[in-house]
Amino acid sequence: MSTAWRVATLAAVVVVYYWFGKTLLFRGARRLAAATRIGPSQWGTAQRADVFELAAAGASHVLVVAALLAVTGIGPGMLVSGLARPDLLALGVLLGVGELALGSLLCRALIELSLARGARARTRPARRTAGAAGAGDRRAADSANRRAAGAGVRGALLGARTRGVVGRGDRGALGPVGAPAPPGSARRSRTAADPADQGQSLRSWLGRSRGGWIRHHLTSLKVLPLWAALGLTGVQVASEELVFRGVALTWLREAGPLVALTTSIVLFVLMQAFFMSSWQGAMFPVVGGIVMGVVHGLVFWTTPLVVPLVVAHVVFFVFAVI
Repeated sequence: MSTAWRVATLAAVVVVYYWFGKTLLFRGARRLAAATRIGPSQWGTAQRADVFELAAAGASHVLVVAALLAVTGIGPGMLVSGLARPDLLALGVLLGVGELALGSLLCRALIELSLARGARARTRPARRTAGAAGAGDRRAADSANRRAAGAGVRGALLGARTRGVVGRGDRGALGPVGAPAPPGSARRSRTAADPADQGQSLRSWLGRSRGGWIRHHLTSLKVLPLWAALGLTGVQVASEELVFRGVALTWLREAGPLVALTTSIVLFVLMQAFFMSSWQGAMFPVVGGIVMGVVHGLVFWTTPLVVPLVVAHVVFFVFAVI
């Protein structure tokens, strides 16, 4: 099979299974959760649906891995490659922690950049409005001065009365209630309010990150015993490593590192964005997918052992969602 066909086959697996297949699986899991009372009595329908969806995803992942191994001809020994190296398993733990730190740093930088751009966009209309109002006041004052200067004695007397009225109006306008803000005070007030606004926006970003398919894992950690929740998460995470590193990079090795790594990283990152409710929420798994896709791809390309990468993936994911 040519390289183009192999790349197309892997892309078809991502689209057909990870998008359309999981859509049907999740729909069926939600219907089952609404129609049955499987599980503890304290579970609500939403919690039951999340657990069912995660279990269906894990079971279907195993079937997809088995099908890919059969199609590609890769031996089953790849599934346990690296298991007999405890030193590499320990390095996998450290690798997962380091990837989590790097991914979190990149996500925070992107959030701060987005908040800063939003703040600048909000201040532009206010500045334009203030500038237009100031220009209008200056034109009105210049017109009044010209009329007062060109008038005669009667006009001067009338101008005096007018100036008296204007003076009283000015004193009222400069009083405690209607006093115009001194220059720069509006800018200072916006700056003083920014920390609270940014904190609220940051909380909003973090709230969105816990939706979509990540919600399945969060719910499982809350309602299931720890061993069961970690088992469901581990099955899905291990399957992803087997598909996007073990199968993809092994099957495309003859095409060279550029084609193999690019295909693996792009498909892995694309899969991370599926079923997220918004682009803000998808940013977290996408950034994590980029970090993990690049690092795991390079590691597997030089040392084709998949189990240490499974350990790193599990550590990354569990600490990210806790």
